[in-house]
Amino acid sequence: MDTSAEDYSKFRWSSHFTVENAPVEFNYGDKVLLPPSALEQLLAQVGISGTLPSPLTFELRHPHSGATVHCGVKEFSSESSTIRLPKWIRESLGLSSGDHVLIKLSLLPKGTFARLKPTSHDYRDITDYRAALEAHLRVHYHTLTNGQTLSCIYGGRIYDFQVMELKPQDAVSITDTDLEVEIDPITTIASSKSSIATSIIQMNQLVAATTVAANHYKYWKLELNKSTEVSLKIKVVSGDADVVVSSTDKSPTLDNHEWSDLSNEAERTINIKNSTEDTLTVGIHGYRDTVVTWEATNQIKDDVDMATDEEQTPDTAGKVQCKNCHAWIAEKTLMLHEGFCYRNNVICQWGCGKVFKKDSQELQEHWHCDQCDATGNNKDGRDKHIEYFHTPKTCVCANFTSQSFEALAEHRRTTCAEKLIICRYCHILVAQGVVSLDSRDRLLGLHSHESYCGSRTIICQKCNKPVSIKDITVHAKIHDVKRQQQVLPPVCCNRNCIRPKQKNRLALCQYCFGPFWSTEDDPKNVKLIQRVARKIHSQLTVGCGNQWCRNKYCATSTNDPKDATTAASLLIPMIKDLPKELSLFNPNPELYFCVDESVTRKKFLAELLVNQVDGKYDLGWCVVALENSQEDLDKAQLWLDGNAPRKNVKY
Repeated sequence: MDTSAEDYSKFRWSSHFTVENAPVEFNYGDKVLLPPSALEQLLAQVGISGTLPSPLTFELRHPHSGATVHCGVKEFSSESSTIRLPKWIRESLGLSSGDHVLIKLSLLPKGTFARLKPTSHDYRDITDYRAALEAHLRVHYHTLTNGQTLSCIYGGRIYDFQVMELKPQDAVSITDTDLEVEIDPITTIASSKSSIATSIIQMNQLVAATTVAANHYKYWKLELNKSTEVSLKIKVVSGDADVVVSSTDKSPTLDNHEWSDLSNEAERTINIKNSTEDTLTVGIHGYRDTVVTWEATNQIKDDVDMATDEEQTPDTAGKVQCKNCHAWIAEKTLMLHEGFCYRNNVICQWGCGKVFKKDSQELQEHWHCDQCDATGNNKDGRDKHIEYFHTPKTCVCANFTSQSFEALAEHRRTTCAEKLIICRYCHILVAQGVVSLDSRDRLLGLHSHESYCGSRTIICQKCNKPVSIKDITVHAKIHDVKRQQQVLPPVCCNRNCIRPKQKNRLALCQYCFGPFWSTEDDPKNVKLIQRVARKIHSQLTVGCGNQWCRNKYCATSTNDPKDATTAASLLIPMIKDLPKELSLFNPNPELYFCVDESVTRKKFLAELLVNQVDGKYDLGWCVVALENSQEDLDKAQLWLDGNAPRKNVKY
């Protein structure tokens, strides 16, 4: 219900309440919680038969400083004599919990214009700020007041805007209104809060040695240049680093990425196949202070796999395997090798087959994970492995726990309620929410946000009925099927006419049949056929005399009058089967009679229109389009595209 302020010009209500803090989720809107007694007083104002204004908007005033701000109401559920205010309203009025605030019903006019100024350059991260503001204001705000700070949540981050100007007055209602928004540019140089680097790297470009501090990230934007297979080759010069890659997230992390290498190897390779994106974001995370260099190349299968196979199947001809290190040694030098090997080498006691020098640092730090098959050659690597793969980690959605970052990242990019998506309906970056409880929405792959957002209704331009946004595609398909099922009435059997045929013996329209109508009894149609023959003969020999005529069986159109004998030879094939056709229940003879100027012009334009639309529509529908557009070809084509069935389309 949308009610203007003038409808309630005599409606008055005011009171004062003790301030309490609103829940955290209320901090990014202007909706307050009032006690039930406030609702009772408001209802008493309108009486039993009256209705409350919608939306209810109020003015809040500091009892001493006189500072004011406007708000809406979420619900009447606070404790008696208290009002629960969002944090920004308390700060704007200079109020604390336990203070008193004055409240007055203030029915505001609908806003038409708002000029906002962002408080930092971060707002540029919002790809479509108009859509983001519209979606946020629709859910969280009823009013705007000049000078207030407006907080907009987008992509899990909060962006603040200062309200600089409002029309038609300094406080307006923004419910069910078309609000024009203008964003003022920021003139001062401000550092962005974002820690994301925007270095752009091309394929086959070597990234020079870069230092990454412990527990920090460094990001690069890799342009793929239409490459679908990419091989990232990373070299850790010093320290220990983790590599995370994403095609959608601008800042992949350990717990939110698509591809990764979280080992502690000095040299690593990440192969990315069948990439459909134009860019990738490559992130380096410092497990400790580290220096790394890396390069992206087209993934090419080299001889590494072949070399590995050769190493696995060594040439054993004339050789004997050492019992200590299991290497294949020439038989004649085996005794000498084993004497040296037993004194200096030792094989891994856990069975991985690696050989180490006795009392070496590498042997002392060599480890095997007792929970999986992982191995390593330094103690820091073992601690990192336990932390990354065998320590419980809880997702930000609080509904998923995993031992490894890889499993957590898989959850974050698939089913996590906090996964950021571009909503297919409001087109802003939002958390997808939990899986929808509606079975049909689940089949459509909708989570809670898109299920709610798609349930909003719009008016169909075809039938003027309200349709939910998520059903608009199916609804439009129904209209399209109905359009394809349309059938025009049969056309007059005069091939030069475009009017609908009527119920007469020649299946002509009433205008074309007029000259052949007679009161004489003619059960066998003999006299009717004679009249038809005389008409065609006259057209061929004398013509109709009309300059606009386009009848190919008319001397005026062809400018070639026929003699009587030639004319008879031309008309005989046309009427020889006429008695047989007239005897049928639904006759459909092929006749050619001259028509008036209007029909001639309209048919000519219809033929032009058929060529203009490449034959996608029948001539009859082109005629209807011309009639609906006052014979304007451009408007007629638009009418066809919106209303006429296409040829050769089946459902």
